[in-house]
Amino acid sequence: MCGIAGFCNLSNKQFAVDPALLNAMHSSIEHRGPDGFGNYISPDKQVALTHRRLSIIDLSDNAAQPMRDKDNTVVVSYNGEIYNHQQLRAELEALGHVYFSNSDTETILYAYKQWGINFIQRLEGMFAIALFDIKNNELFLIRDRIGIKPLYFSTHNNMLSFASEIKALWHLPWVTKKLNSTALYHYLTFLVSPAPMTLYESVYKLPAAFYAKVDVHKKISFHEWYTPLVTLSDEQQKQYADEQFCIDTIRSLLRDSIEKRMMSDVPFGVFLSGGIDSSLNVALMSEFTDKVKTFNVSFSDGPEYSEVQWARKVAKHFGTEHHEIEISEKEAFSFFQKMVYHQDEPIGDCVCVPLYYVSKLLKDSGVTVVQVGEGSDELFCGYSTYTQYLNLQKYWQPTQKYIPAFAKQLAYNTLKKVYPRSFNKLDLVRNWSTGNASFASGAVVFSDVWKQEFVHDIAFKKDPIIEQIYPGFHAIEQSFDVANYHRKKLHVLDSNADQLKTMAYLELKHRLSELLLMRVDKMTMATSVEGRVPFLDHKLVEFALNIPMHLKYKNGQTKYILKKACEGILPHDVIYRKKMGFAAPAKRWFTQGVYFKEFFRDLVETKASTWGSFMDVQKIKQMSADTQNGIQDCSYQLWALQNVMACDVG
Repeated sequence: MCGIAGFCNLSNKQFAVDPALLNAMHSSIEHRGPDGFGNYISPDKQVALTHRRLSIIDLSDNAAQPMRDKDNTVVVSYNGEIYNHQQLRAELEALGHVYFSNSDTETILYAYKQWGINFIQRLEGMFAIALFDIKNNELFLIRDRIGIKPLYFSTHNNMLSFASEIKALWHLPWVTKKLNSTALYHYLTFLVSPAPMTLYESVYKLPAAFYAKVDVHKKISFHEWYTPLVTLSDEQQKQYADEQFCIDTIRSLLRDSIEKRMMSDVPFGVFLSGGIDSSLNVALMSEFTDKVKTFNVSFSDGPEYSEVQWARKVAKHFGTEHHEIEISEKEAFSFFQKMVYHQDEPIGDCVCVPLYYVSKLLKDSGVTVVQVGEGSDELFCGYSTYTQYLNLQKYWQPTQKYIPAFAKQLAYNTLKKVYPRSFNKLDLVRNWSTGNASFASGAVVFSDVWKQEFVHDIAFKKDPIIEQIYPGFHAIEQSFDVANYHRKKLHVLDSNADQLKTMAYLELKHRLSELLLMRVDKMTMATSVEGRVPFLDHKLVEFALNIPMHLKYKNGQTKYILKKACEGILPHDVIYRKKMGFAAPAKRWFTQGVYFKEFFRDLVETKASTWGSFMDVQKIKQMSADTQNGIQDCSYQLWALQNVMACDVG
């Protein structure tokens, strides 16, 4: 795991790379790679790459980056892990390529030389790659299939600048910091801005499964290189409907995925909450080693979120070397500003706090690589909110079809008068009344209806870069339509997708890649730890998407098929205990806490001039007062506001 950065001149004007800029860029992301750094400047001084190294595979200097082939025709700066690099290496050596290291980075060089840009189809892993074809004068920026690793870029002043974290871009004199009000609007709904947007104008994130290419004429283009949607034959559909086939295949794919992700030349561990996902990680890792190390975090002031007893039970059952840390509001508050710094742009999820502390515990214990359970709930229907949408869907379509439009609008207007403060529920009714779909995301904080209460009018501008990546995306003026944009594409690719497949696909396109995976990346890398996600191996993702809905949610049981796959592997009471979810006691902090409630009030006052042109500060203060007085629980909304208002937006 590492950090990458660099830039490329897109104009014909004279330009020479200043090495001091590269040094400033890589120094700002040293936490991603404290074990070394390197720079590359092209012979014509038009392209520059830099790299911070966290040594995991091949700890020798032979694996240092940026890495060039012996012929000096290709150079790569890369962040991630290629889990099948040994198999690819054997194939490439048989084709005549001679290695000088044991690293997976070198495999990227020769795979590109052998197969061109289509080499990425052969990679299994997580990655953000900057690859410069010296011979043909072409630059590629590549993000992995699921979006596990981040890759940001800017096109300010005819320069393509890129980095693993946005903070590296601020060292470049041609990159300016300015708030993107459209991204802010969508952040308030989704807790993160949707790709390709970031909170900053003309700074973008490359979406999952995309690559950018700068050709010899300095023209930039964007290409989607993968979709998790796989078309099944009639015979395959019959197979997938068979419960035992799905159980056996899930076990096989997950075992393979976890074994691949144990590839490491440094110690590794598991985040263990005691829930089904992390416990399954532990159980299957224990099949390959008797040296599993597990790590748990809990809150001294949030016992309702503690799963420590379950984590201890699983650790004892599998004989792991178990570590625990307990934190409180004090630790959360002391970390808050540092958290905002490491997030780059706001990730309005309070889970970032425990993630950081358990990552730090892991690093302090001498461990550098950790497996986490992200993706399981989205793929296998693990949330109660999902089941609520499924139950709602039984009535949604029929009533939309048979109830006249005027009657639906009348129902919405009546409910607005009766329940004027139930904003998110009203938004759901509004979508129903206008013939829209019900589901946008597994996490909706401020609905479009709620934002009308305190967000000032925003001018939605057309952005040529976003238009290249997602044609028509610029026209979106409601956050719900972000989901609709991807829903329409899904329906073109798979018109028969059931409700759960649709929901999982939408989560893959936004919430998983830009919120859940980014909170893991930013908080683990803040402590120089690499997080790996076995549930998001692309083969498992493709399989899970095609498991029929009735096997994911059956007999009132969420994650039905995954739980059946766990039987005989995990203790029965661990599999079928009540789900708690990984969270933090934000409500307690904003109502009974010592630090955050006062901090939020002071933050609103001091930042009023900055944010007053975008949001009604008085109404934000009222949300805080309502939460304090028990009138309305806006604690997660306040956390989202606090995250963004603490940002430096220029």
